Amino acid sequence: MIKIPATKAGIPAVEAAIDAGINVNVTLIFSLDRYAEVMEAYLRGLESRQARGEALGHIASVASFFISRVDSAVDGMLDEIIRREGSEAERATSLLGKAAIANAKLAYAQFEGEFYTERFKRLKEVGARYQRPLWASTSTKNPAYPDTYYVDTLIGLHTVNTAPQNTLDAFKDHGVAELTIGEDISGARAQIQAIEALGISMDEVTADLEKDGVEKFAAAYADLLQTLEDRAINFRAELEPLLPEISSTFGRLERNEVGRRLWGHDPALWTSKSNELDEVQNRLGWLSLPQTMQAQIRELEQFAHELHGNGIQAAVLMAMGGSSLAADVLRRTLADPDQFQLFVLDSTDPEMVRGVDKAIDYDSTVFIVASKSGGTAEPLRMLDLFWMRATENLGGSAHEHFVALTDPDSHLEKIARERNFRKVIPTPPDVGGRFSVLTPFGLFPAALLGLDLSAFLTGAEKVARASGPNVLPAASPGMYLGAVLAAAHHEGRDKVTFLADPDLGPLADWIEQLVAESSGKDGIGITPIVGEPVGSGDVYGDDRLLVYLRSAGKLDRRVKGWQRAGLPILVLDVIPGESGFGSAFFQWEFGVAVACHLMGVNAFNQPNVESAKSATVELLKRFEKKGDLPRAEILWEDSTIILRGDKEWSGRGGKSLEAFLQVALHDAQQKGALGILLYLPQKSGIEKSLERTRKQLRNQLGLATLHGFGPRYLHSTGQLHKGGENNAIYLVVTSERTKDVEIPGFNYGFQILQEAQAIGDIQALRQAGRKVLHVQLKAIKHFKGFLSALQKTAESLSV
Repeated sequence: MIKIPATKAGIPAVEAAIDAGINVNVTLIFSLDRYAEVMEAYLRGLESRQARGEALGHIASVASFFISRVDSAVDGMLDEIIRREGSEAERATSLLGKAAIANAKLAYAQFEGEFYTERFKRLKEVGARYQRPLWASTSTKNPAYPDTYYVDTLIGLHTVNTAPQNTLDAFKDHGVAELTIGEDISGARAQIQAIEALGISMDEVTADLEKDGVEKFAAAYADLLQTLEDRAINFRAELEPLLPEISSTFGRLERNEVGRRLWGHDPALWTSKSNELDEVQNRLGWLSLPQTMQAQIRELEQFAHELHGNGIQAAVLMAMGGSSLAADVLRRTLADPDQFQLFVLDSTDPEMVRGVDKAIDYDSTVFIVASKSGGTAEPLRMLDLFWMRATENLGGSAHEHFVALTDPDSHLEKIARERNFRKVIPTPPDVGGRFSVLTPFGLFPAALLGLDLSAFLTGAEKVARASGPNVLPAASPGMYLGAVLAAAHHEGRDKVTFLADPDLGPLADWIEQLVAESSGKDGIGITPIVGEPVGSGDVYGDDRLLVYLRSAGKLDRRVKGWQRAGLPILVLDVIPGESGFGSAFFQWEFGVAVACHLMGVNAFNQPNVESAKSATVELLKRFEKKGDLPRAEILWEDSTIILRGDKEWSGRGGKSLEAFLQVALHDAQQKGALGILLYLPQKSGIEKSLERTRKQLRNQLGLATLHGFGPRYLHSTGQLHKGGENNAIYLVVTSERTKDVEIPGFNYGFQILQEAQAIGDIQALRQAGRKVLHVQLKAIKHFKGFLSALQKTAESLSV
């Protein structure tokens, strides 16, 4: 609906808009006379359309009758009478807080008098709707009662009530819906007459309120226009290098009806291969999650409450990729660690596994095994270990501490049923893992953390509606994001650097997987750069698009500098909190799906992920038979590091670590990026050291750096590394260990599993034509020495 104020100038506009078939919210109604004019304008507009034989059924209108402002104005005058302490003071006191509801009751009586006549009946017979009274400004505006609302006295047939969420929740909890607005009309009329008998003119009060309201609306509208103009100027400045391509992309989206087809679950948007069409169609359930998950969130919250009530104070989530990343983001951003501890175990590193085992109290911990397919190796091996440890600590009650999140009829569900897990929570089979943040994979951990599940879905629903099938691409948050990503990729800016205000930083880790695994295939892909320190405009190349996840605007000054450097910057405001994150989650899912359509790739498969998994399985079979793992030939070795690689490295590196690194960095400059993939504990010290090195490589060599911890990255960016564009050199870093954690039922531990995953991925990368150097540390403590050598090599190349 559009808003038209109920002024003398506005009434003819209301009639004209209704006559033209435009939905109207007639706002700023205070007086009964003005309301009568509003109803008359609505009816005349309908009658004019009917006389031309035009349809009426699609036209909707509300008449926004303002409540609390009437009391505020009248009570101020009554207070003056009371302060004078004359003969009228007692009567004035009895009338405090009565004018607004009395005025509304008389307005509703007018509504019934106009819309229950033969005149409207004739219009209703051909499809006309009621012009529904909407009770606006329903809070008391009384400082003494800041949370008091008029809702309970404003219920009537065909009316609309406005109320904040807390009032609505209270009403749903203990309110009763009864028809009250039409009661005691004679008493309401008597109250208005009594007010006027005290010398207070309701005509003057409502006229002043109308004038004041129009002035406030005009000022707000002027502010809105200025904000839009400022934002448009910023938008043009931020994305100036891409504007022609973005405009062209909007045109393509509109001509090809992408919005309508996407909401219609048309798989042909992403593939023409007959063997992929059904799979894509069965991966689009995420579009309706803001609605469909509403029915399940109460059950999730009740189960979380039950666990809390049973003394559960911590959870260990054993999962990989899309089954773990959302929970990890929420743990690091919105959760209060003093209320509940969530350990996200998405690593087979023995030190990480051992650390969780030592940190938890088994009596007060629940173990969540999460796998969409139910066959993911890592969480199943973690289950083997923690099932044994829980049984040792808890005996026969251990099963009460295990929960499974998985698709129906999966291998994991079978295990959970056999072992009598406390609960199996089904996950929707028509939602792929990286699009599953608004399923139980994200929402159940959120419930344990005490977050508001409904707010996540409400935020997502806002973006879903704003990105609906009939919304123009330029006005759709999802289409807009997808168009910018695809336009940047088309212009050669295939590397997207994510920068964020501190409270939003972890969100980029979730986006990284969504972008990389969705777009990186068939030799195409958007490369997300996450965790790289912020730099000035002159250190980024012309292959970059910058995405700034903004809350408090900590980087606003930086944005100006990037603009001057000619860099395109996409600024996305995210409100920290459940609703804001829900909006961001859905916008990115929608945007990435649109970008993949525009780039010509299937957003919903991951054809190259299986290659590393298969290689790992074969390597572990070999280890069980022969007791060792095959490794590439040694290129160079000293007391701290072994370098391994295939034949293409032989003879190129010379006789020092720096010489081999010089070759790697030179080739990375030619390719466009360096990938540093670490099979090490994901600890802050290692990450901080790596950040400093990445900053130096970028500033001195203009080199984009990717990084990931294995095997975590295998389930996020791994698809891009092997299936996307061949635009990076990879350094895979592993370390020998002196202490392992055994896996029950297997003759190897987590150290061998992790090493097999590293070697398996090296093999898969080489099979995909990628150049890989295996850096084998003889102890984790030598990692800093390796980084130091990398930094010195960068310095030598930059001279």
